[in-house]
Amino acid sequence: MANKFLWRTNQLISVIPEEYDGALIMSEINGRYFTGFNCDNGYFIVTRSGCVYVTDSRYTEAAGKALDWCEVMEYSGPDMKKTFCGISQKLGIKNLLVESDRMTLTQYRMMSEVLQPAALAADGGLDKLIESLRVHKDSDEIVCMKAAQNIAEQTLKHIFTFIKEGVTEADLAFEFEFYARRLGAERLAFDSIVASGENGSMPHAVPGQRRIQSGDFITFDVGCVVGGYHSDMTRTVAYGSVSDEQRGIYNIVLRAQQNAMDYLFAGGDDLAECDAAARDVIKAEGYGEYFGHGTGHGVGLEIHEFPSVSYRGGKIPENSVITVEPGIYLPGRFGVRIEDMLYKTETGAVDLTSMDRELIILG
Repeated sequence: MANKFLWRTNQLISVIPEEYDGALIMSEINGRYFTGFNCDNGYFIVTRSGCVYVTDSRYTEAAGKALDWCEVMEYSGPDMKKTFCGISQKLGIKNLLVESDRMTLTQYRMMSEVLQPAALAADGGLDKLIESLRVHKDSDEIVCMKAAQNIAEQTLKHIFTFIKEGVTEADLAFEFEFYARRLGAERLAFDSIVASGENGSMPHAVPGQRRIQSGDFITFDVGCVVGGYHSDMTRTVAYGSVSDEQRGIYNIVLRAQQNAMDYLFAGGDDLAECDAAARDVIKAEGYGEYFGHGTGHGVGLEIHEFPSVSYRGGKIPENSVITVEPGIYLPGRFGVRIEDMLYKTETGAVDLTSMDRELIILG
């Protein structure tokens, strides 16, 4: 395990431009990626001369056990400048890249002060380097994501048995979290979306006190976390009965999703073309204006990662995990979204979601 994180750290060092001595990583997410240690107050200093992980007394012992391949140091508030200046001098640091997308101005000013005489460069370069490494998922990461997805699927199947007329969206969201945690989820990947009836026209509706009634479409956008890695899935089901219009729109969204997935299965690797594969189906049926968001996004240690499946385009990196989630949302009436999570391979893609996508009518 330690070798994997040392390898990742060395990969980062190898792509840092020669004019910089190294990098300072402060964000919890990126710190976890490179060290395997989850800490909300860690400072990982990576240089060609060596690496140091600095934290406070709450985490020193645990960090020492987790990072047996890296020097771990403890600091206290009053001695913070002394500790970091000492590290800067010991490693001969003149300049460091920092995570400009994840660092506040206050943090930048503080670290500029305590790391003197080293200068900090917040030009966005480090963020792009880390993004380029994190997008390629290894086998351990995929195992965690599949486990998270499996829990989400088992839990959603349980929720389908829990649905009855009169139960509220909030009831369903609470039951999902309770059951998923019992199955082993560390936590939810995000606040579950449960949107019924007219609320389904809002892609990110917040579960409320609306009660399920016959004739409703109910959209569930849910995910779990295992080993720090997220899953993401959306299913829209019907309760009681469906109209011809509801069924027709559901089938349009299903065809749109299948078209985009088929593009990936066949080896397609352009983000804009993948987006168009779904969007063009919906446009051709006259509902283009009711599909306003991108077709998907990357998933991993965060629920939304690079890349974005949208008209902006770009290549889909090999070994990345992306979602395919087209939808149609009719304001004040109902909505449909279907989402799977796919792993991009050298020759195609693998669907990490196994739950049925055909329209399910409950009740």
